[in-house]
Amino acid sequence: MCLITFQWQPNSEQKLVISANRDEFLNRPALELHQWEDADGVFAGKDLTHGGTWLGVQKTAQKSPRFAFLTNHRDMSPAARKKTPSNPISRGKLVLNFLTSDISASDYLKQLEVTSQQYDGYNIVVAEGDNLGYFSNRSDAPAKLLEPGLYGLSNALLDTPWPKLTQAKSSLNQWLHSDEYEHENERPQLAGLLASTSVAADEQLPVTGIGIEMERILSSQKIITPNYGTRCSTGVIWNRCIRGNKDEVVNKTELGVAGKAEDQIEISEVSWNADGSERSRCQYVIQSS
Repeated sequence: MCLITFQWQPNSEQKLVISANRDEFLNRPALELHQWEDADGVFAGKDLTHGGTWLGVQKTAQKSPRFAFLTNHRDMSPAARKKTPSNPISRGKLVLNFLTSDISASDYLKQLEVTSQQYDGYNIVVAEGDNLGYFSNRSDAPAKLLEPGLYGLSNALLDTPWPKLTQAKSSLNQWLHSDEYEHENERPQLAGLLASTSVAADEQLPVTGIGIEMERILSSQKIITPNYGTRCSTGVIWNRCIRGNKDEVVNKTELGVAGKAEDQIEISEVSWNADGSERSRCQYVIQSS
């Protein structure tokens, strides 16, 4: 992923709400969002070059949902290049490894601190239960669990105020207070929320070592070029539910309501053609069996 904004409210009806864009070279093969046959309960797109993914959810009857998503950290300065390993491990495996494990979010991020120099620059967010944590191997700060709030990630550290990220967080905040959010049949629109093709003014552009022309191109939320661009957009809503019996799921959490707390995940994706037009759309609602 290259642009993600998310709200984390573990004690609310919707624990986690995500809107994200994945930017990639158009000739890099990948599968769209689907249920993986070789990883139990995993729903994600798949990079066919290295077999990993950029965003995914794992849900089985045996355990509560697990989420993870990742962005590359963009810094082409000479100092940053010195940190690049000679034979880096694919970063997409970081997401998949968490989804298919039983380790806590906090412990997994501690493991990543130890292996951080084996990868090119990245940011990763992982979540399980009521814990959501963040780590970047290009930050001097340790991994941390995040407090409830509205956050954003692009190709810099968490909440770095690049124009498109500031705009993305504002767009998600507005959507969360809109009629679309209140009506379930409108929730798939979350996947296409970050659709602006406007570029930032030159004085607002970051300096990441790729030159002013590329900084302009990459400053839009939705990127459209002949060789590189926004390949797909994803929306996720993690609902906290109460199960009264095996046939009834109520999308509310209320004190005093009998039943076992369960979770339901709504995940939708729009895939884009090279010219920015819509190619396909899919949606999954994942809940306990």
